[in-house]
Amino acid sequence: MNPDKLFNYLEGKLPPAEREKFEDQLVRDPELQREFAMARKIHERMSGDVREVLLDEPPRGVDRSRRLMLRITIIFLALIFINTLVGVITIGILESKRHRIQNAAEQNRKDVTSALQKAATDALPTPTLDVDEIKIPVPAGQEDATVEKINAAAKQAGGSAAKNLSNENGTLVFAEVPADHSSQFRDALTKMGATLPATSNASPVNGNAILQIRITTQPR
Repeated sequence: MNPDKLFNYLEGKLPPAEREKFEDQLVRDPELQREFAMARKIHERMSGDVREVLLDEPPRGVDRSRRLMLRITIIFLALIFINTLVGVITIGILESKRHRIQNAAEQNRKDVTSALQKAATDALPTPTLDVDEIKIPVPAGQEDATVEKINAAAKQAGGSAAKNLSNENGTLVFAEVPADHSSQFRDALTKMGATLPATSNASPVNGNAILQIRITTQPR
């Protein structure tokens, strides 16, 4: 923007139509807003006489020192506008570079997290849940003793068992044993009087097998 126009606007010398057009451009143009702010500061520091010297042809008889001051002032204003423009461009480049670095770092974090999750999934075998329920009928009052026997049999097979719920439907026990010892544990349950489901799932090849066992009370 021509400095003359900026100063003329500040001094109210623009025609109404041109003033309205300038104000509309000022609202939409951030670069013009910065130039206008700088011109307003300079205008506030300058007297009316110096303003006349900067914008009008110097009258005849002006000494060399005043002409030199005029040239220096014009050069100074030009340097200010150039520095402002260079600063804005530099800031834009740095901000763009910073956003690219942040986006690349975020993508790297996502890739590493995904790789770690995949590695953890591949490294840990998923236990196989035998959905069929094994039932062991026992006389009343023998439920806790049977739980102990199931726990002992699970330990002998290299696993463990834990009592869960007890209600009118019986006592529920969950056992987890190595897959390759699942048949050994099932045989031990059969010796306790367990009824194995006819449609029982095949034992898994690897990992652990989890079995659901329900101890029911025989009617007297």
